[in-house]
Amino acid sequence: MELAFLSNDPLESVVVDAETGDILFSISTPPSTGARKTNIYDARGQKLAHYKRRQVWEHDQIMLQGEIKDVSDWLRRDGLFTNARKFVAADGRWYVWKHLWGTSRMELVDYQTNQVIAKSHGSRIGCSSTSRRMGIRVSPKAIPFLDAILLSFIICEKKRREDASTAAIAVAVVS
Repeated sequence: MELAFLSNDPLESVVVDAETGDILFSISTPPSTGARKTNIYDARGQKLAHYKRRQVWEHDQIMLQGEIKDVSDWLRRDGLFTNARKFVAADGRWYVWKHLWGTSRMELVDYQTNQVIAKSHGSRIGCSSTSRRMGIRVSPKAIPFLDAILLSFIICEKKRREDASTAAIAVAVVS
């Protein structure tokens, strides 16, 4: 299954089945003067999850399947010097998002078997035959926990973009 984001903003988009065009999820981040909260809704408008960014004194939190957890407990770093993040899905297995160095792509890998179960890709602008929306290609065996894949992806993608922006600023300052 291929998920396509109708916006290049992972925190504010509609997500569709790329093959059928059917709406699967909507992601919204309402304006806020306090902590920012991104909500994920299914096609019927039922809230499935949220991602709440911390105030200075708090931890980032997620809500998934009715449970509220700190992001650092649910989406753990896979090592001290890595950006890879892992979580336990509804099937009881660990999965890890790995950033493919030098690209904007990530892979979600079954931690025990090292099998790739999802791959993300960035948007590409070009003529209609080469343009592509940001998306995630998901293995059929991962569809039962698509909500966790989507939530973990938007957190990892947000972090990846922040890191890329910080690196670009550092290069500009040094130059």
